[in-house]
Amino acid sequence: MLLSVSALAEARANAMPSPCPNKQVCGSCGWSHIPYEKQIAQKLSDINGSFALKTLDLRCQHILPSPQTEHYRNRMDFVIDFEGRVGLREKGKWWRVIDGHACFLGDPRIDQLFGQVRAWVKTSGLSFFDRKSHEGFLRYAVIRATTRGETLVNLVTSAPLGDEESTLMTLPSVLGGSAHSGTQEPTVVWSINRTVTDVSFGSEVKTLSGNGWIEEQFGETRYRISPNAFFQTNSAGAPLLLQTVREFCNELSGKTLLDLYCGTGFFSVALAPMAKRTIGVELNEEAIRDARTNAQLNRVETDFIAAPTEAYDWSVHAADLVILDPPRSGMHDKALADILRIKPKEIVYISCNPKNFAREMVQLGQVYRVEAMRAIDLFPHTPHVELVTKLRLCSS
Repeated sequence: MLLSVSALAEARANAMPSPCPNKQVCGSCGWSHIPYEKQIAQKLSDINGSFALKTLDLRCQHILPSPQTEHYRNRMDFVIDFEGRVGLREKGKWWRVIDGHACFLGDPRIDQLFGQVRAWVKTSGLSFFDRKSHEGFLRYAVIRATTRGETLVNLVTSAPLGDEESTLMTLPSVLGGSAHSGTQEPTVVWSINRTVTDVSFGSEVKTLSGNGWIEEQFGETRYRISPNAFFQTNSAGAPLLLQTVREFCNELSGKTLLDLYCGTGFFSVALAPMAKRTIGVELNEEAIRDARTNAQLNRVETDFIAAPTEAYDWSVHAADLVILDPPRSGMHDKALADILRIKPKEIVYISCNPKNFAREMVQLGQVYRVEAMRAIDLFPHTPHVELVTKLRLCSS
């Protein structure tokens, strides 16, 4: 939903200085000039505007603010360009990098490691990847941090052609040797991308130092995070999301819980102790391996299946409750059709794109009623927001 002319004028009048020194050219924090209270109000308005555009008789009344509005991101993907600049991309310009620009949204430990990695990149003597000619070696530096004090640096490169591998081995000593006292040394991994596709991960991962993974913990639930695994990026806000989903699932005793698009088991591993049986389905095989590891870490029994949700016949599980957490693009058409055909009694739908959720509710709303709805702001200073909705089959 777009702001009206009067609302835009008011927003400009009430704008505040952005904490970002490169606000005009960096697109990572597009809303950082807007007071946070107004960001929250606008996100709620945008959600309900999406419903209105689809003529849905729905309204979200509640939004939980992020407990932390700066330095909340536990993962930052820094680009290395063809001239050795290291930082974030300029807004709308995939080929240009703001050298030395980290982000005020990133965890402070990420900022520290960013400076060290950048200095190493510039003096390593290695070549830099040219995204137009598809030549060069160094591509990305992905840095992650957890509330347990653990950090991970994932250096993404092209396939090595000469002695690059031996040069890479100097990176762990650079990072470990200059870490501040009282902090753990980072685990450092090397990911090889043998394609020309410009992505911040590789198909081959080699551990240069440390375990090759990091761990996070929310409440009693521990999660292992491997280099390429997706994990909720707001460490301070993620427990609110988990708490909301747990609340909307209500009583799980004696029930079969099915977690579609389960990823590494963020919801299913935490909820498994409460259910009679828990099944997770996820396309990414690496994520499924992580989910199985997380189940073992937490000593819970779960069945995790590596398969596309739209290609898997999950009706065989006769689930009492289905958790849906699709990607930003929403559910595959076949997956939505399966929901409407199988008709599980209860659904807890987690959407990071309320516009797509509204589009799907045009069909879901014909057979499901909304019992509860709550937005959670996991992305301060951006237009994105998480929406959790409890649906119940109308005939049940």
